[in-house]
Amino acid sequence: MNRERAETFLRLLAEAELRDQLAPDPPPWAGGPGAGRVKVSVTGQALRAVGALDRETVEEVLADFDLAVDLRRRHDPAPGPGGRNPPRAARATWTALAGSPVPYGRPGTPPLGTGSPEPPAAPPPDDNPDPGAAEWFVPIGRTLAFHVGGLSGELHLLSFAHTGAGARLIVAWGTPTLSREHAAGLQQAELRPGGLLTVTDDRGSAYELGFTSADSFEWASQVNLHPAPPDGIRWLEVAAPPGPPVRVDLNPAAGPPGGELEVSPADLSVGEQLLVMLAEELLVAAARFPPAMRPASSPRAVLAMGTGLGNIIAGLEAVDLLPPLSPVPGRLAALCASLGIGGHGITAAPAGDLPEPWLSVLTHCQRRKPDTTQVRDGFAAVTAALPEVDGIRLALVGLHNTQGTTTLHVLARGVRREERRGPHGVNLDFPLSLWLRDNGGRWHAARPADWHLADPEHSIGLVLVPPLPRSTTWVEVHASGRSSEVRARLPLSWESPR
Repeated sequence: MNRERAETFLRLLAEAELRDQLAPDPPPWAGGPGAGRVKVSVTGQALRAVGALDRETVEEVLADFDLAVDLRRRHDPAPGPGGRNPPRAARATWTALAGSPVPYGRPGTPPLGTGSPEPPAAPPPDDNPDPGAAEWFVPIGRTLAFHVGGLSGELHLLSFAHTGAGARLIVAWGTPTLSREHAAGLQQAELRPGGLLTVTDDRGSAYELGFTSADSFEWASQVNLHPAPPDGIRWLEVAAPPGPPVRVDLNPAAGPPGGELEVSPADLSVGEQLLVMLAEELLVAAARFPPAMRPASSPRAVLAMGTGLGNIIAGLEAVDLLPPLSPVPGRLAALCASLGIGGHGITAAPAGDLPEPWLSVLTHCQRRKPDTTQVRDGFAAVTAALPEVDGIRLALVGLHNTQGTTTLHVLARGVRREERRGPHGVNLDFPLSLWLRDNGGRWHAARPADWHLADPEHSIGLVLVPPLPRSTTWVEVHASGRSSEVRARLPLSWESPR
């Protein structure tokens, strides 16, 4: 990797975009007002993500770009077709799409997780209180109804997880109901009867409970048990008034059996991995807004995600982080063509074939008639501990459908939440591709949506795009990184809210 060449490339790109944007007759590839800054910004973010540039250098190049634009506009303040002094609304639009110059990470952050060509940083201290403890995951799939005072509702028990970081129940709350006389003045936090829940084991011991909620989904949470149940405990009883309690068998062999795990090698460069993550971000954005359902503003946002892709590819090639014969740029060009995204600047010829998961989501996006059947609420008891991929270990601990959204709950070890964002919103804190293929052959992309930060094993909610119907009887999970890919086929047993 050539870091000096990376800075030279970014500065030359900034100069070229400055000339194009301020020319009396800008070339067609220059884009609208502010597009040049977006191209420089996303290219700088990409080079930063792969470790070719640091934050200070990218910020310095963007500051020089902004200063040059400002000085030239002062000498020629009249607006013109070349983008001089563009309208305020246009500038605001491009600023929002570009985001802050480098809104993620801090100096020294390892690029795209482990396995980067940059010398690795020292690993973070291990906060696991007992790294040698036995681990097991037990599917539950039961519903606990409660009624106290004027509050009624359901607690869906997805699974039990025991790791070196402790023991917890992964749960999802049903929508609570209130009697008319109790509705006034009740706070949202009081709609979860955490203090009324009790957990006891087969020896009569009671456990202290701690609740943690997700960032964005108040219905998803985990119940931490203190202390963790000792070895030899056969079952737990979870109770809330008026009962009866739900018994959770702690035999790891209980519940539906899982399929065999398959591990195969992968050989992606750090640049190819970033491009794959960009492609998946494009697919997810397009799938969330099918053509017949898109609001007026969403096509513009999806189309703008193509801005600077060609510059990103050229930058990765310039610093020797993208193989000359890599098929990924051609696949990205074909994806843009399928989504109607122009102006991306990718010079590689569109590939004649695309990965099967991409084609499946594209088919979903391009249906003339979008799905009209709402995905029914429900939850599935599913657990599986996956082998390590690029230093990250995932354990699947449940599926949950609510309000038309499917969330796959996982415990993740080896990731750190630092809110690092790459070009066009790529989430660098979760540098894996995670897909589910259902029994009908349809693929679903899994993207992080909410995190629990209560312990070093982050509990993460991954939203599936498109959502998973409850008619699904089994899924095949594909988790892949730069060095390996893991596949696991898992049966699903769905339960409905009462």
